[in-house]
Amino acid sequence: MINFRTANPADANEINEVTRKAFKLYADEVGANINVKALHETEQSVLDDIAAHKVFVAEDESGKILGSVRIKSLSGELAYLYRFGVKPSVRNGGVGSGLLQSAIDYCAERGFTAIALHTNAKYYNLARYYYGKRFYVHSTSTEKGYIRALFVKELQSKNFDISPAYKE
Repeated sequence: MINFRTANPADANEINEVTRKAFKLYADEVGANINVKALHETEQSVLDDIAAHKVFVAEDESGKILGSVRIKSLSGELAYLYRFGVKPSVRNGGVGSGLLQSAIDYCAERGFTAIALHTNAKYYNLARYYYGKRFYVHSTSTEKGYIRALFVKELQSKNFDISPAYKE
């Protein structure tokens, strides 16, 4: 059984390890010479995110971290999802979907109008995954050296300002 819960500071080292493994796979699958910031993250970065934002983890019955996702508020109406990663050995087993649903539920409960995230537009399997979760591509940019897609999931039928997500 997989448990989804809010992260605490004691989880930071394991979150950092799982994030590195997941984003190494991401970098390998994209196959481009891009700077993947998650691969250079420190345990302190994780601790800072746990303190300042919302971080969810998935853990197995023994308490081992299987994946995590982070959410921050960009405005009163827009949340941003980042550092979403699952241990490669448990991919396609529902861990990511459970984490993503935890993040969506959290954002809906807090009254956000939409959730935004970025990913490489050429990572077909990931783009397809987000489409399956009712996200859509709002726009793309190449300012980071690759085709970066801004995905959005609308939680309410209201207008919202997406511009804070451009800075992420």
